[in-house]
Amino acid sequence: MTMKWLALFALAAAMAGCTSVPAQSAETAAASGPAEEVARILAQADAAQGQPKHLGKLLAALDALGAKPLEPAADPVAQWRAQAEMPNIPPYRGRVLGPAYKAGKIDPGATVRLPQLFDGGRAARVAIATPGQAPLDFTVLDREAKPVCPPAKARSRECSWTPLFSGRFEIVLSNSSSNAAGYYLVID
Repeated sequence: MTMKWLALFALAAAMAGCTSVPAQSAETAAASGPAEEVARILAQADAAQGQPKHLGKLLAALDALGAKPLEPAADPVAQWRAQAEMPNIPPYRGRVLGPAYKAGKIDPGATVRLPQLFDGGRAARVAIATPGQAPLDFTVLDREAKPVCPPAKARSRECSWTPLFSGRFEIVLSNSSSNAAGYYLVID
């Protein structure tokens, strides 16, 4: 774990403590990983609609982690920013790359497959959080369609691995419930 990540986690944890979000220590955030932290913040921001100050603090924590949308046109964060009252916090500088996120919705019985490229020899993380009650089936498959992480029900879940070689992986989300389910997917 680099000092840059620890500093980001400490900043996110400190900001979370200022927001009436359940406080996390830097060690807890570091243990969960940046992708899971971004997914958790996105789900909390979704639930914070109508609370401009709280929403602003959550978006500031998201900004501190450096997450960018995979699909800017479908990004709910832009709408949230229009409603948010942002705190006066100096921006964190020096982070070149960071996690990407995607907000989406899966109809009952539907499956979403998202192919992604990951670098060999570098830690890879995929996290998902759902703001509703319906858990999603979540797995990551390698190029031979073998699970990288065990398939799981995801209410808030992370899959971490280090690919041996650079290549394409597929993130698979399925909704086996009888209700549509929203989700926030984070790829790092």
